[in-house]
Amino acid sequence: KLKVMKIKTLLVALLGSLFLASCFEDDSSLNYKLMNPIVIDLGDEPTTYKVFAFDTLEIKPITYKEGVPDADLSFKWTLEGNTIIPKVIDSTMTLKYMVDVSAQNNAYKLVYEVRDNTTDIIQEQVFDVTVMSPFGSGLIVCDTKDEMTSDVSLIMAYNFTDSYHKEQDTVMRNLFSSVNGRKINGVATAVRSTTYQVNRSLTIGTDHTLDRVDPFNYSYIDGNGDMFVIDPGQYNVTTIGYDPQIGAELLAITGKIYPRSMQQDNKVYSYYLQTSDMSDYYMGIFYRPAWENGIGFDEKNGRLLEFDSDDQLKVFNSAKLPADAPFDQNKLQGFTCLAMFSGDDSQMHIILKEKDPKTGKAKTNGKIYSYITLRTYDPETDNGKPLKIIDLNSFPEIQDARFFEGTETQNVIYYATSTKIYSINLAIANPLVTLEYTAPEGEEITSMMAWKEYQGKVDYTNPNPNADADDKVIEVSNNNRMIVLSTYNPSSREGFVRTVAIATLGTGTLEKNRELHGEFGGFGRITATNIQKAF
Repeated sequence: KLKVMKIKTLLVALLGSLFLASCFEDDSSLNYKLMNPIVIDLGDEPTTYKVFAFDTLEIKPITYKEGVPDADLSFKWTLEGNTIIPKVIDSTMTLKYMVDVSAQNNAYKLVYEVRDNTTDIIQEQVFDVTVMSPFGSGLIVCDTKDEMTSDVSLIMAYNFTDSYHKEQDTVMRNLFSSVNGRKINGVATAVRSTTYQVNRSLTIGTDHTLDRVDPFNYSYIDGNGDMFVIDPGQYNVTTIGYDPQIGAELLAITGKIYPRSMQQDNKVYSYYLQTSDMSDYYMGIFYRPAWENGIGFDEKNGRLLEFDSDDQLKVFNSAKLPADAPFDQNKLQGFTCLAMFSGDDSQMHIILKEKDPKTGKAKTNGKIYSYITLRTYDPETDNGKPLKIIDLNSFPEIQDARFFEGTETQNVIYYATSTKIYSINLAIANPLVTLEYTAPEGEEITSMMAWKEYQGKVDYTNPNPNADADDKVIEVSNNNRMIVLSTYNPSSREGFVRTVAIATLGTGTLEKNRELHGEFGGFGRITATNIQKAF
Protein backbone atom coordinates (compact mmCIF):
# COMPACT_ATOMS: atom_id res chain seq x y z
CA LYS A 1 0.00 0.00 0.00
CA LEU A 2 2.82 2.33 0.89
CA LYS A 3 4.38 1.78 -2.54
CA VAL A 4 1.08 2.53 -4.32
CA MET A 5 0.68 5.77 -2.36
CA LYS A 6 4.17 6.97 -3.33
CA ILE A 7 3.37 6.35 -6.97
CA LYS A 8 0.10 8.31 -6.68
CA THR A 9 1.92 11.17 -4.94
CA LEU A 10 4.48 11.38 -7.79
CA LEU A 11 1.73 11.38 -10.40
CA VAL A 12 -0.10 14.19 -8.59
CA ALA A 13 3.13 16.22 -8.38
CA LEU A 14 3.84 15.70 -12.08
CA LEU A 15 0.30 16.65 -13.09
CA GLY A 16 0.53 19.71 -10.87
CA SER A 17 3.70 20.89 -12.48
CA LEU A 18 2.19 20.40 -15.92
CA PHE A 19 -0.86 22.35 -14.84
CA LEU A 20 1.23 25.22 -13.53
CA ALA A 21 3.31 25.27 -16.71
CA SER A 22 0.16 25.51 -18.78
CA CYS A 23 -0.82 28.60 -16.79
CA PHE A 24 2.20 30.58 -18.20
CA GLU A 25 2.02 31.75 -21.84
CA ASP A 26 5.27 31.56 -23.85
CA ASP A 27 5.64 35.18 -24.91
CA SER A 28 9.41 35.15 -25.60
CA SER A 29 8.84 36.06 -29.28
CA LEU A 30 6.88 39.14 -28.22
CA ASN A 31 10.03 40.58 -26.60
CA TYR A 32 12.11 40.34 -29.84
CA LYS A 33 11.72 43.13 -32.44
CA LEU A 34 13.14 42.45 -35.98
CA MET A 35 15.29 45.48 -37.09
CA ASN A 36 14.55 46.87 -40.55
CA PRO A 37 17.69 47.08 -42.71
CA ILE A 38 19.21 50.22 -44.27
CA VAL A 39 18.52 49.93 -47.98
CA ILE A 40 20.99 51.33 -50.54
CA ASP A 41 19.24 50.89 -53.86
CA LEU A 42 21.59 51.63 -56.74
CA GLY A 43 19.04 50.91 -59.43
CA ASP A 44 20.94 51.15 -62.71
CA GLU A 45 23.92 52.84 -61.05
CA PRO A 46 27.15 50.81 -61.47
CA THR A 47 29.71 50.15 -58.76
CA THR A 48 32.66 50.79 -61.07
CA TYR A 49 33.31 54.22 -62.60
CA LYS A 50 35.79 55.78 -65.00
CA VAL A 51 35.94 59.55 -64.88
CA PHE A 52 38.32 62.26 -66.10
CA ALA A 53 40.13 64.38 -63.55
CA PHE A 54 38.32 67.72 -63.00
CA ASP A 55 35.08 66.33 -64.39
CA THR A 56 32.07 65.89 -62.08
CA LEU A 57 31.22 62.45 -60.71
CA GLU A 58 27.56 61.95 -59.80
CA ILE A 59 26.12 58.86 -58.05
CA LYS A 60 22.43 58.87 -57.09
CA PRO A 61 21.46 55.91 -54.91
CA ILE A 62 18.01 55.70 -53.32
CA THR A 63 18.71 55.20 -49.62
CA TYR A 64 16.14 54.62 -46.86
CA LYS A 65 15.21 52.64 -43.76
CA GLU A 66 11.59 51.73 -43.12
CA GLY A 67 10.27 53.26 -39.94
CA VAL A 68 13.14 55.76 -39.73
CA PRO A 69 12.79 59.31 -41.12
CA ASP A 70 15.48 60.46 -43.57
CA ALA A 71 16.40 63.16 -41.06
CA ASP A 72 17.65 60.43 -38.72
CA LEU A 73 20.03 59.08 -41.37
CA SER A 74 23.48 60.57 -41.96
CA PHE A 75 25.71 60.04 -44.98
CA LYS A 76 29.42 60.09 -45.68
CA TRP A 77 31.33 59.57 -48.95
CA THR A 78 35.02 58.82 -48.35
CA LEU A 79 37.64 58.59 -51.10
CA GLU A 80 40.80 56.59 -50.41
CA GLY A 81 43.57 54.63 -52.08
CA ASN A 82 46.52 55.43 -54.39
CA THR A 83 48.54 56.84 -51.48
CA ILE A 84 46.13 59.73 -50.79
CA ILE A 85 44.99 60.43 -47.25
CA PRO A 86 41.35 59.28 -47.03
CA LYS A 87 39.10 62.30 -47.32
CA VAL A 88 35.38 62.94 -46.99
CA ILE A 89 34.13 64.41 -50.27
CA ASP A 90 30.39 64.67 -49.56
CA SER A 91 27.86 64.26 -46.72
CA THR A 92 24.57 64.06 -48.57
CA MET A 93 22.48 61.10 -49.74
CA THR A 94 23.61 61.54 -53.37
CA LEU A 95 27.09 62.43 -54.57
CA LYS A 96 28.14 65.33 -56.77
CA TYR A 97 31.93 65.66 -56.74
CA MET A 98 34.33 67.62 -58.91
CA VAL A 99 37.22 65.16 -59.20
CA ASP A 100 40.23 66.90 -57.67
CA VAL A 101 42.58 63.94 -57.25
CA SER A 102 45.24 63.04 -59.78
CA ALA A 103 44.78 60.59 -62.61
CA GLN A 104 46.09 57.11 -61.79
CA ASN A 105 46.12 53.74 -63.50
CA ASN A 106 44.79 52.03 -60.36
CA ALA A 107 41.24 52.66 -59.13
CA TYR A 108 40.45 54.68 -56.01
CA LYS A 109 38.05 53.24 -53.41
CA LEU A 110 34.93 55.28 -52.76
CA VAL A 111 33.12 54.23 -49.56
CA TYR A 112 29.49 55.29 -49.13
CA GLU A 113 28.49 55.07 -45.44
CA VAL A 114 24.90 55.41 -44.21
CA ARG A 115 24.31 55.65 -40.44
CA ASP A 116 21.03 55.20 -38.57
CA ASN A 117 21.48 57.82 -35.86
CA THR A 118 18.76 56.20 -33.69
CA THR A 119 20.72 52.96 -33.34
CA ASP A 120 24.22 53.83 -34.70
CA ILE A 121 23.88 50.96 -37.16
CA ILE A 122 25.94 51.54 -40.33
CA GLN A 123 25.52 50.21 -43.87
CA GLU A 124 28.28 50.62 -46.47
CA GLN A 125 28.57 50.43 -50.26
CA VAL A 126 32.00 50.44 -51.95
CA PHE A 127 32.66 51.78 -55.46
CA ASP A 128 35.77 51.57 -57.65
CA VAL A 129 36.64 54.90 -59.29
CA THR A 130 39.37 55.09 -61.93
CA VAL A 131 40.47 58.67 -62.57
CA MET A 132 41.76 59.16 -66.10
CA SER A 133 43.88 61.98 -67.46
CA PRO A 134 41.88 64.44 -69.54
CA PHE A 135 45.04 66.18 -70.67
CA GLY A 136 46.16 65.69 -74.25
CA SER A 137 47.41 67.95 -77.00
CA GLY A 138 46.53 71.62 -76.79
CA LEU A 139 47.82 75.05 -75.78
CA ILE A 140 49.36 75.62 -72.34
CA VAL A 141 48.53 79.04 -70.88
CA CYS A 142 50.27 80.65 -67.90
CA ASP A 143 48.55 83.71 -66.44
CA THR A 144 48.66 85.95 -63.39
CA LYS A 145 45.85 87.74 -61.60
CA ASP A 146 47.89 89.49 -58.91
CA GLU A 147 51.28 90.09 -60.62
CA MET A 148 52.92 87.98 -57.92
CA THR A 149 51.75 84.42 -58.55
CA SER A 150 50.83 82.35 -61.62
CA ASP A 151 48.68 79.41 -62.59
CA VAL A 152 48.58 77.05 -65.55
CA SER A 153 45.59 76.21 -67.77
CA LEU A 154 45.19 73.97 -70.81
CA ILE A 155 43.07 74.73 -73.86
CA MET A 156 41.98 71.65 -75.81
CA ALA A 157 40.10 72.87 -78.83
CA TYR A 158 39.52 72.74 -82.58
CA ASN A 159 42.46 75.11 -83.16
CA PHE A 160 44.96 73.21 -81.00
CA THR A 161 43.89 69.57 -80.67
CA ASP A 162 43.57 66.81 -83.26
CA SER A 163 40.09 65.34 -83.78
CA TYR A 164 38.36 68.10 -81.78
CA HIS A 165 35.25 69.74 -83.19
CA LYS A 166 34.36 73.33 -82.36
CA GLU A 167 31.58 72.33 -79.99
CA GLN A 168 34.15 70.36 -77.95
CA ASP A 169 36.32 73.39 -77.21
CA THR A 170 37.19 73.39 -73.53
CA VAL A 171 39.49 75.24 -71.14
CA MET A 172 40.77 73.40 -68.07
CA ARG A 173 41.69 76.26 -65.77
CA ASN A 174 44.06 76.68 -62.84
CA LEU A 175 45.35 73.13 -63.03
CA PHE A 176 48.52 73.78 -61.05
CA SER A 177 46.72 75.18 -58.01
CA SER A 178 43.77 72.77 -58.25
CA VAL A 179 46.04 69.74 -57.94
CA ASN A 180 48.85 71.06 -55.77
CA GLY A 181 47.00 73.37 -53.41
CA ARG A 182 49.08 76.44 -54.20
CA LYS A 183 49.92 78.79 -57.04
CA ILE A 184 53.31 79.28 -58.66
CA ASN A 185 55.35 81.72 -56.61
CA GLY A 186 56.20 84.16 -59.37
CA VAL A 187 55.03 85.49 -62.72
CA ALA A 188 55.70 82.89 -65.41
CA THR A 189 58.25 83.85 -68.07
CA ALA A 190 58.49 80.53 -69.95
CA VAL A 191 56.74 77.16 -70.08
CA ARG A 192 57.58 73.91 -71.86
CA SER A 193 55.83 70.54 -72.07
CA THR A 194 58.12 67.68 -73.10
CA THR A 195 57.67 63.96 -73.60
CA TYR A 196 60.42 61.49 -74.40
CA GLN A 197 60.02 57.71 -73.98
CA VAL A 198 58.69 57.24 -70.42
CA ASN A 199 59.79 60.70 -69.31
CA ARG A 200 57.24 63.49 -69.41
CA SER A 201 57.23 66.86 -67.67
CA LEU A 202 55.81 70.35 -67.74
CA THR A 203 58.35 72.95 -66.65
CA ILE A 204 57.30 76.47 -65.62
CA GLY A 205 59.90 79.19 -65.04
CA THR A 206 59.61 82.66 -63.53
CA ASP A 207 62.21 85.34 -62.79
CA HIS A 208 63.12 83.56 -59.55
CA THR A 209 61.53 80.10 -59.43
CA LEU A 210 61.29 76.80 -61.28
CA ASP A 211 58.45 74.30 -60.90
CA ARG A 212 57.81 71.00 -62.63
CA VAL A 213 54.67 68.87 -62.77
CA ASP A 214 53.60 65.69 -64.53
CA PRO A 215 51.38 66.85 -67.45
CA PHE A 216 49.51 63.54 -67.23
CA ASN A 217 47.90 64.56 -63.93
CA TYR A 218 49.53 67.90 -62.96
CA SER A 219 50.93 66.40 -59.76
CA TYR A 220 54.06 68.13 -58.49
CA ILE A 221 57.44 66.58 -59.30
CA ASP A 222 60.04 69.03 -57.98
CA GLY A 223 61.38 72.57 -58.24
CA ASN A 224 64.27 74.98 -57.87
CA GLY A 225 67.50 73.37 -56.64
CA ASP A 226 66.05 69.85 -56.60
CA MET A 227 66.05 69.96 -60.41
CA PHE A 228 69.85 70.24 -60.74
CA VAL A 229 72.92 68.10 -60.17
CA ILE A 230 74.56 71.24 -58.76
CA ASP A 231 72.14 73.85 -57.46
CA PRO A 232 72.78 77.13 -59.32
CA GLY A 233 71.03 79.06 -56.55
CA GLN A 234 69.27 81.39 -59.00
CA TYR A 235 66.37 80.52 -61.27
CA ASN A 236 65.60 83.56 -63.42
CA VAL A 237 64.29 81.72 -66.49
CA THR A 238 64.29 83.43 -69.90
CA THR A 239 63.95 80.55 -72.38
CA ILE A 240 63.12 76.82 -72.23
CA GLY A 241 63.98 74.83 -75.37
CA TYR A 242 63.87 71.23 -76.45
CA ASP A 243 65.90 68.97 -78.75
CA PRO A 244 63.47 66.26 -79.93
CA GLN A 245 66.15 64.24 -81.69
CA ILE A 246 67.93 63.27 -78.49
CA GLY A 247 65.26 64.21 -75.95
CA ALA A 248 67.16 67.07 -74.31
CA GLU A 249 65.48 69.96 -72.51
CA LEU A 250 67.51 73.18 -72.53
CA LEU A 251 67.08 75.82 -69.87
CA ALA A 252 68.42 79.40 -69.98
CA ILE A 253 68.85 80.83 -66.49
CA THR A 254 71.23 83.55 -65.35
CA GLY A 255 72.58 83.67 -68.91
CA LYS A 256 73.76 80.05 -68.91
CA ILE A 257 72.30 77.01 -70.68
CA TYR A 258 71.55 73.98 -68.53
CA PRO A 259 70.82 70.74 -70.43
CA ARG A 260 68.76 67.76 -69.26
CA SER A 261 68.91 64.54 -71.23
CA MET A 262 65.51 62.92 -70.81
CA GLN A 263 66.76 59.47 -71.74
CA GLN A 264 66.46 56.76 -69.07
CA ASP A 265 63.88 58.90 -67.27
CA ASN A 266 66.51 61.45 -66.23
CA LYS A 267 64.95 64.39 -64.40
CA VAL A 268 67.89 66.58 -63.37
CA TYR A 269 69.76 69.28 -65.27
CA SER A 270 73.50 68.90 -65.70
CA TYR A 271 76.12 71.59 -65.21
CA TYR A 272 75.73 74.41 -67.72
CA LEU A 273 77.09 74.09 -71.25
CA GLN A 274 80.57 75.36 -72.04
CA THR A 275 81.55 77.06 -75.29
CA SER A 276 83.83 75.23 -77.72
CA ASP A 277 86.69 77.65 -76.92
CA MET A 278 85.85 77.73 -73.16
CA SER A 279 85.05 81.46 -73.30
CA ASP A 280 82.38 82.96 -71.07
CA TYR A 281 78.94 83.93 -72.34
CA TYR A 282 75.55 85.29 -71.31
CA MET A 283 72.62 83.96 -73.33
CA GLY A 284 69.07 85.07 -72.66
CA ILE A 285 67.31 84.22 -75.94
CA PHE A 286 67.86 81.15 -78.08
CA TYR A 287 65.79 79.21 -80.58
CA ARG A 288 65.84 75.47 -80.98
CA PRO A 289 63.82 74.27 -84.01
CA ALA A 290 62.63 70.70 -84.28
CA TRP A 291 64.82 69.86 -87.25
CA GLU A 292 68.33 71.18 -86.52
CA ASN A 293 70.71 72.58 -83.94
CA GLY A 294 69.63 75.79 -82.25
CA ILE A 295 71.21 79.24 -82.27
CA GLY A 296 71.49 81.68 -79.39
CA PHE A 297 72.70 85.24 -78.94
CA ASP A 298 75.55 85.88 -76.51
CA GLU A 299 74.77 89.29 -74.99
CA LYS A 300 78.11 89.43 -73.17
CA ASN A 301 80.27 89.20 -76.29
CA GLY A 302 77.89 90.25 -79.09
CA ARG A 303 77.99 86.98 -81.05
CA LEU A 304 75.94 84.02 -82.18
CA LEU A 305 76.54 80.57 -80.69
CA GLU A 306 75.23 77.28 -82.05
CA PHE A 307 74.02 74.37 -79.96
CA ASP A 308 75.93 71.18 -80.62
CA SER A 309 73.17 68.87 -79.37
CA ASP A 310 73.44 69.04 -75.57
CA ASP A 311 77.25 68.84 -75.41
CA GLN A 312 78.54 72.35 -75.96
CA LEU A 313 78.00 75.73 -77.62
CA LYS A 314 79.99 76.10 -80.83
CA VAL A 315 81.80 79.35 -81.51
CA PHE A 316 81.73 80.22 -85.22
CA ASN A 317 85.10 80.55 -86.97
CA SER A 318 85.44 84.06 -88.35
CA ALA A 319 88.67 83.17 -90.17
CA LYS A 320 86.80 80.83 -92.49
CA LEU A 321 84.03 83.19 -93.49
CA PRO A 322 83.88 83.88 -97.26
CA ALA A 323 84.93 87.38 -98.29
CA ASP A 324 81.43 88.27 -99.44
CA ALA A 325 79.70 87.18 -96.20
CA PRO A 326 77.10 89.81 -95.29
CA PHE A 327 78.08 89.69 -91.60
CA ASP A 328 80.37 88.00 -89.10
CA GLN A 329 78.57 86.02 -86.37
CA ASN A 330 81.26 87.10 -83.89
CA LYS A 331 81.03 90.83 -84.60
CA LEU A 332 77.59 91.83 -83.41
CA GLN A 333 78.74 93.95 -80.48
CA GLY A 334 76.54 96.91 -79.69
CA PHE A 335 73.32 94.95 -80.22
CA THR A 336 70.81 93.21 -78.01
CA CYS A 337 68.57 90.40 -79.19
CA LEU A 338 64.81 91.04 -79.36
CA ALA A 339 63.67 87.75 -80.92
CA MET A 340 64.71 84.63 -82.80
CA PHE A 341 62.60 82.38 -85.04
CA SER A 342 62.74 80.05 -88.03
CA GLY A 343 61.64 81.16 -91.49
CA ASP A 344 61.27 79.51 -94.85
CA ASP A 345 63.96 77.64 -96.76
CA SER A 346 65.94 76.63 -93.65
CA GLN A 347 66.50 80.22 -92.58
CA MET A 348 66.91 81.56 -89.06
CA HIS A 349 65.99 85.17 -88.23
CA ILE A 350 67.83 86.95 -85.42
CA ILE A 351 66.19 90.31 -84.64
CA LEU A 352 68.79 92.67 -83.19
CA LYS A 353 68.49 96.24 -81.92
CA GLU A 354 71.20 98.71 -81.00
CA LYS A 355 71.75 98.81 -77.27
CA ASP A 356 72.68 101.54 -74.85
CA PRO A 357 76.29 100.86 -73.76
CA LYS A 358 75.56 102.26 -70.29
CA THR A 359 72.49 100.20 -69.47
CA GLY A 360 73.09 97.23 -71.78
CA LYS A 361 69.43 97.45 -72.79
CA ALA A 362 67.83 98.36 -76.10
CA LYS A 363 68.49 101.95 -77.05
CA THR A 364 65.53 104.26 -77.48
CA ASN A 365 65.01 104.63 -81.25
CA GLY A 366 67.96 102.30 -81.83
CA LYS A 367 68.31 100.70 -85.27
CA ILE A 368 66.61 97.32 -85.75
CA TYR A 369 67.73 94.60 -88.19
CA SER A 370 66.98 90.99 -89.02
CA TYR A 371 70.19 88.99 -89.41
CA ILE A 372 69.39 85.90 -91.48
CA THR A 373 71.51 82.78 -91.51
CA LEU A 374 71.03 79.18 -92.58
CA ARG A 375 70.34 76.96 -89.62
CA THR A 376 72.98 74.39 -90.59
CA TYR A 377 76.49 74.52 -89.17
CA ASP A 378 78.88 73.77 -92.02
CA PRO A 379 81.43 71.20 -90.81
CA GLU A 380 83.67 71.71 -93.87
CA THR A 381 84.24 75.38 -93.18
CA ASP A 382 83.68 75.15 -89.43
CA ASN A 383 81.19 77.95 -89.83
CA GLY A 384 77.57 78.81 -90.43
CA LYS A 385 76.16 80.46 -93.53
CA PRO A 386 75.21 84.11 -93.04
CA LEU A 387 72.78 85.08 -95.79
CA LYS A 388 71.70 88.70 -95.48
CA ILE A 389 70.76 91.61 -93.26
CA ILE A 390 67.28 93.12 -93.54
CA ASP A 391 66.97 96.76 -92.47
CA LEU A 392 63.64 97.07 -90.66
CA ASN A 393 63.86 100.72 -89.71
CA SER A 394 61.66 102.19 -92.45
CA PHE A 395 58.60 100.15 -91.50
CA PRO A 396 55.69 101.73 -89.59
CA GLU A 397 55.75 101.64 -85.78
CA ILE A 398 58.81 99.39 -85.81
CA GLN A 399 60.17 101.15 -82.71
CA ASP A 400 57.04 100.10 -80.86
CA ALA A 401 57.35 96.44 -81.90
CA ARG A 402 57.14 94.08 -78.93
CA PHE A 403 57.12 90.72 -80.70
CA PHE A 404 58.52 89.24 -83.92
CA GLU A 405 57.61 85.94 -85.56
CA GLY A 406 57.63 83.98 -88.82
CA THR A 407 56.61 80.65 -90.31
CA GLU A 408 58.51 77.99 -92.24
CA THR A 409 56.34 78.16 -95.37
CA GLN A 410 56.69 81.80 -96.42
CA ASN A 411 59.32 84.53 -96.54
CA VAL A 412 57.44 86.86 -94.22
CA ILE A 413 58.22 88.58 -90.92
CA TYR A 414 55.36 89.47 -88.57
CA TYR A 415 55.85 92.12 -85.92
CA ALA A 416 53.37 93.23 -83.28
CA THR A 417 53.00 96.47 -81.38
CA SER A 418 50.72 96.70 -78.36
CA THR A 419 47.65 96.83 -80.61
CA LYS A 420 48.61 95.93 -84.20
CA ILE A 421 50.26 93.21 -86.26
CA TYR A 422 52.15 94.01 -89.46
CA SER A 423 53.55 91.64 -92.08
CA ILE A 424 56.71 92.25 -94.09
CA ASN A 425 56.77 90.36 -97.38
CA LEU A 426 60.44 89.63 -98.11
CA ALA A 427 59.72 87.57 -101.23
CA ILE A 428 59.69 90.65 -103.45
CA ALA A 429 62.56 92.96 -104.38
CA ASN A 430 61.23 95.85 -102.31
CA PRO A 431 59.80 94.34 -99.12
CA LEU A 432 56.15 95.25 -98.65
CA VAL A 433 54.68 95.99 -95.22
CA THR A 434 50.96 95.54 -94.56
CA LEU A 435 48.78 96.14 -91.51
CA GLU A 436 47.20 92.72 -90.90
CA TYR A 437 45.40 92.88 -87.55
CA THR A 438 44.17 95.34 -84.93
CA ALA A 439 43.40 94.16 -81.41
CA PRO A 440 39.84 94.60 -80.09
CA GLU A 441 39.21 97.98 -78.50
CA GLY A 442 40.58 98.25 -75.00
CA GLU A 443 42.93 95.26 -75.37
CA GLU A 444 46.69 95.09 -75.79
CA ILE A 445 48.73 92.29 -77.34
CA THR A 446 50.87 90.48 -74.76
CA SER A 447 52.34 87.63 -76.88
CA MET A 448 52.47 86.32 -80.44
CA MET A 449 53.54 82.92 -81.76
CA ALA A 450 53.28 81.10 -85.08
CA TRP A 451 51.77 77.63 -84.78
CA LYS A 452 54.20 75.09 -86.26
CA GLU A 453 52.71 71.72 -85.36
CA TYR A 454 50.31 69.38 -87.18
CA GLN A 455 47.89 69.60 -84.31
CA GLY A 456 44.47 71.15 -84.85
CA LYS A 457 42.75 73.08 -87.63
CA VAL A 458 41.97 76.63 -88.67
CA ASP A 459 39.37 78.29 -90.90
CA TYR A 460 39.79 81.14 -93.35
CA THR A 461 37.79 82.78 -96.10
CA ASN A 462 38.55 81.34 -99.53
CA PRO A 463 40.49 84.08 -101.36
CA ASN A 464 39.43 82.63 -104.75
CA PRO A 465 35.93 81.27 -104.17
CA ASN A 466 34.12 79.20 -106.74
CA ALA A 467 31.02 81.16 -107.70
CA ASP A 468 28.99 77.95 -107.89
CA ALA A 469 30.06 76.70 -104.46
CA ASP A 470 28.08 77.37 -101.30
CA ASP A 471 31.05 76.85 -99.00
CA LYS A 472 33.25 79.96 -99.03
CA VAL A 473 35.24 78.96 -95.93
CA ILE A 474 38.28 76.69 -96.06
CA GLU A 475 39.21 74.34 -93.21
CA VAL A 476 42.88 73.29 -93.18
CA SER A 477 45.57 71.93 -90.91
CA ASN A 478 46.92 74.76 -88.78
CA ASN A 479 50.61 73.87 -89.25
CA ASN A 480 52.29 77.14 -90.33
CA ARG A 481 48.83 78.53 -91.10
CA MET A 482 47.92 80.17 -87.79
CA ILE A 483 49.07 82.99 -85.52
CA VAL A 484 48.29 82.62 -81.80
CA LEU A 485 47.96 85.84 -79.81
CA SER A 486 47.33 86.65 -76.21
CA THR A 487 45.65 89.95 -75.39
CA TYR A 488 44.76 91.72 -72.16
CA ASN A 489 42.13 94.27 -71.20
CA PRO A 490 43.55 96.32 -68.29
CA SER A 491 40.12 97.76 -67.41
CA SER A 492 38.31 94.42 -67.04
CA ARG A 493 41.56 92.65 -66.07
CA GLU A 494 40.69 89.81 -68.45
CA GLY A 495 43.12 88.02 -70.74
CA PHE A 496 42.30 86.26 -74.01
CA VAL A 497 43.89 83.74 -76.33
CA ARG A 498 43.07 84.52 -79.97
CA THR A 499 43.84 82.54 -83.13
CA VAL A 500 44.08 84.10 -86.57
CA ALA A 501 44.50 82.11 -89.78
CA ILE A 502 47.13 82.94 -92.39
CA ALA A 503 44.72 83.23 -95.28
CA THR A 504 47.23 83.61 -98.10
CA LEU A 505 50.58 81.86 -97.85
CA GLY A 506 53.46 83.74 -99.43
CA THR A 507 52.10 87.20 -98.75
CA GLY A 508 51.45 86.71 -95.03
CA THR A 509 47.84 87.88 -95.30
CA LEU A 510 45.88 87.25 -92.09
CA GLU A 511 42.17 86.44 -92.00
CA LYS A 512 40.15 89.65 -91.58
CA ASN A 513 36.80 88.06 -90.69
CA ARG A 514 36.76 88.04 -86.88
CA GLU A 515 33.99 85.47 -86.88
CA LEU A 516 36.60 82.98 -88.11
CA HIS A 517 39.06 83.88 -85.34
CA GLY A 518 39.30 81.67 -82.27
CA GLU A 519 38.68 83.31 -78.90
CA PHE A 520 39.23 81.90 -75.40
CA GLY A 521 38.70 84.31 -72.51
CA GLY A 522 38.47 84.33 -68.75
CA PHE A 523 42.22 84.45 -68.01
CA GLY A 524 44.28 86.93 -66.06
CA ARG A 525 47.20 88.60 -67.81
CA ILE A 526 48.78 85.87 -69.95
CA THR A 527 52.55 85.81 -69.62
CA ALA A 528 53.63 82.55 -71.32
CA THR A 529 52.12 80.05 -73.76
CA ASN A 530 53.38 76.95 -75.53
CA ILE A 531 52.29 73.83 -77.37
CA GLN A 532 51.48 70.63 -75.55
CA LYS A 533 51.66 67.48 -77.64
CA ALA A 534 49.75 64.29 -76.91
CA PHE A 535 51.43 61.84 -74.53
